[in-house]
Amino acid sequence: MNKIDENRLYWIDAIRSFACLCVLLTHSVIPGGTRGNYIIAPIQYMAVAGASVLFFMISGALVFNKPKPFVPFIKRRLAKIYLPMVIWTVVTLLIFCFTGGLKWSQLPNALMLIPFTQQFGTYWFIYVIFGIYLLTPMVATWLEKCSRTDVLILLIVSGVAMTVPYLRIVDKDFSKALYTETGSLYYFVGYLWICLMGYYIRRYVNIPKFKWWHLLVLLLVLALPFALQWLGEPYALVKKRTTINVVLLCACYFIIIKHIKLSQRMKLAVYNFAQHSFGIYLVHMQIIKFILTPLVNSLDLSYTVSIPLVFVSSVVISYITVHLISKLPFSEYLIAYKS
Repeated sequence: MNKIDENRLYWIDAIRSFACLCVLLTHSVIPGGTRGNYIIAPIQYMAVAGASVLFFMISGALVFNKPKPFVPFIKRRLAKIYLPMVIWTVVTLLIFCFTGGLKWSQLPNALMLIPFTQQFGTYWFIYVIFGIYLLTPMVATWLEKCSRTDVLILLIVSGVAMTVPYLRIVDKDFSKALYTETGSLYYFVGYLWICLMGYYIRRYVNIPKFKWWHLLVLLLVLALPFALQWLGEPYALVKKRTTINVVLLCACYFIIIKHIKLSQRMKLAVYNFAQHSFGIYLVHMQIIKFILTPLVNSLDLSYTVSIPLVFVSSVVISYITVHLISKLPFSEYLIAYKS
């Protein structure tokens, strides 16, 4: 696209581009290094909130916006999201077989399991988001009928519930409260709630003018994980994608980028990168795992060098790969390039 479409939400393209870069940054920490590991935790924490969590918010902002018929919606998502993932899973499994990471005798079973569970760890997101898509026509219909107050109450109550695991400071049994299938709160919070927050921010949150307390809120959100760890919470809990601190940071990303004024040139740039983002998500981990990881391990680099190197290299190589694939016939079934 060479000209501006006045009806397009370019701030969504900007958020999607940012989230895509965060995904690559998250995976740019290659295990095995021993030097410079002090930078791993803050990078992983900041990037996790901007990676998959932000993609859930984007999905909610887009698909919850208005009711849609079930069958056409699911058929389109199967072709646009699910089919490319299946194709790239098969490609990845074949690479594993040729490189010795998977026995050929295990391949038939792995192929049969693809429709039901992830066979390549990076693609867990597709299975979760498709499960949410199955509920989307019902949720979108409900959202059309309810008021802003109804949605806000649900978000607030869910947010309070997400603080329950941190009550382990008082009693360790609370840490299991949201992660037990027989617990009532287990079904009340999670990725569907995060999608709902994306919908709410898109529809209702507009900040015409920056105020000093906005900066204070951001600083408090940034300080929250450090405060939680100081109180004794383990880092493994603090960085979970569905913890309240990670979701709040993600919401800050979403709101800030939504309100950035983009120039005409920047709108076209983020549109272009966003068009490549799903394809980059599908191919980047293979590039990191099979090309960049052996290279970095052979050089024995410090994390202060290896993380930027892997990140920049994976962005460039993945973008070029997806751009070349987009020139092929039926490329929309390989990388969902077309919007």
